[in-house]
Amino acid sequence: MNVTEPSVGVARQPAPLFATAPSASKSAAAAKDAAGGASSGTGDAAAVVTLSEAAQASLVTQTVTQTVGKKDFATVAKDARAAIDAKYAELAANGKPMDYMHATQESWDTVYGGLDRRALFAIASNSDGSFSKDEQDTAQSIMSQQQGRAMMAADPTGNDHASRYRAGVAFLEGVSDEEKASANWAVQRAANQFGYEQSMRSSGREPDDIDSESPLVAMIKGAMDRLKDKSPEAIATGGYVKDLKDMPLFRDGVPAVAAGAGPMPQIMALDIKA
Repeated sequence: MNVTEPSVGVARQPAPLFATAPSASKSAAAAKDAAGGASSGTGDAAAVVTLSEAAQASLVTQTVTQTVGKKDFATVAKDARAAIDAKYAELAANGKPMDYMHATQESWDTVYGGLDRRALFAIASNSDGSFSKDEQDTAQSIMSQQQGRAMMAADPTGNDHASRYRAGVAFLEGVSDEEKASANWAVQRAANQFGYEQSMRSSGREPDDIDSESPLVAMIKGAMDRLKDKSPEAIATGGYVKDLKDMPLFRDGVPAVAAGAGPMPQIMALDIKA
């Protein structure tokens, strides 16, 4: 399973749980043309992207204020497409065309540093079919980096796993409704709650009730609860996903829930490899 583990500066941060990239766009070639020839690379080059501190600070502010003057999601996607195309053109005009295989810090910051989380999710989920796989993977990596920073801030020493996972839950609860309708969000939300509860109980404490209102999250979390032999730390690697895959609850996938932007909530459709 792909687990994006971005870094912040020189300090390694805990990887958000199950940070999977959405499936490749069927319109990748068209997006490449629209981007003015920006390289689509191999799709793997953009797996881990680190924005500068200034770019991250901009993203954090925009994430907090994104509900002000909220646009419809189709407009968010359209604006995101236009914004990154304009940045591709800007780089090209300066003699530094975007090349995902050999992108510089300046390139990442220029193209993605001005996007808020809803825009990043529109790209990562390929909501309108106009984004290439490199663009999707890059946006997903930045989103994972945001979550990782929030988790690391709650556990800077790496010794308070419960606080880290609780911060992960809080961060996920604060994202857009469109993102909450995605399968990746449901798995992340369940896994962070599972990690929090297991960490609390392993230290002799009773966890707070932080159950999600999402039936899908509750179902995934219920499956995870059956894996009591797995340590809280193990979930950060995503290594037990294959165990979930073999459980009766997941053998036939999960039922579709309310339609929304992003991948349909079919857990087995995520990028899972045995």
